[in-house]
Amino acid sequence: MKIFYSIIFLIFLSINHAYSLNEIIIKFKIENEIITNKDIENEKKYLVSLNNDLLNISKTDLKKIAEESIIREKIKKIEILKYVKLDNNNELVDEVIKEYYLAIGLQSYKEFEKYLDQFDLKLDLIKEKVNIETNWNQLIYEKFNKQLSIDIDKIKTKLQNDISKQKYTNLEYDLSEIVFEIKPNETFEYKYKKILKSINEQGFKNASNLYSTSSNAKIGGKIGWVGETQLSKEILNKIEKVNVGEVTKPVQMSNGFILIKINNIRKKNIKINFDEELDKLINIEKNKQYNQFSSIYFNKIKQNILISEI
Repeated sequence: MKIFYSIIFLIFLSINHAYSLNEIIIKFKIENEIITNKDIENEKKYLVSLNNDLLNISKTDLKKIAEESIIREKIKKIEILKYVKLDNNNELVDEVIKEYYLAIGLQSYKEFEKYLDQFDLKLDLIKEKVNIETNWNQLIYEKFNKQLSIDIDKIKTKLQNDISKQKYTNLEYDLSEIVFEIKPNETFEYKYKKILKSINEQGFKNASNLYSTSSNAKIGGKIGWVGETQLSKEILNKIEKVNVGEVTKPVQMSNGFILIKINNIRKKNIKINFDEELDKLINIEKNKQYNQFSSIYFNKIKQNILISEI
């Protein structure tokens, strides 16, 4: 479960972007939840803190991204509250936050709070967002864990073949992704061209924020370093046809399509531990399926929720 959480959960950065609001205005109502202009401003600041490149897009686009992001969060919260009460002070939230502040070179909660204070972000806000995401993923796990279809023998056979044929090279790819769906009123060509236009004009990170349904959209679609044998055959075939800095052609998935950008390639001298590598490949497949279930389930519950713009 920890790996699933680590992949799904967000990383938190901040920017020095203060704001002031003369009055609180309700902008959206989602069931019993409300979203105010202050909430949207906070979300904009939070999103830019995750991806500083968002400062380069138009205010209109940034506002749209923030609204969609916080609406998505509220919908998740509404669904979670049907099953559990949210308590931001728990060990899992603390663990995720600790992983973050250690990753950015901080050593304690106090240092992290001071870091957030520099940018007018409060730890309670970060805890609330982390808690919603962790509980959402726990909900997905509980609902769909028994529906996972992991062919361990198939994964094991592929790993053995790759090693025996010396396909198990030391190549690793630093990747980012955009996962997109085709809505009923759209065509594939229309959506694909729209995303490509956004990539060309605003950059891949910003296009991910605008169009990706993946949980890492808020951090520009960043996946990180992945070994080539950890990638599906379809995605690897696409990746091998493009250079560093380029974007692959779309690959169809069960929950839509995926575009992959190659940020970098490296060779890494490693000794392969078969059992460890097998566990890693199994977890990658599990996380892939969890993400697909998450997207499908979210879209299903969204259809039954009334979203009113005030």
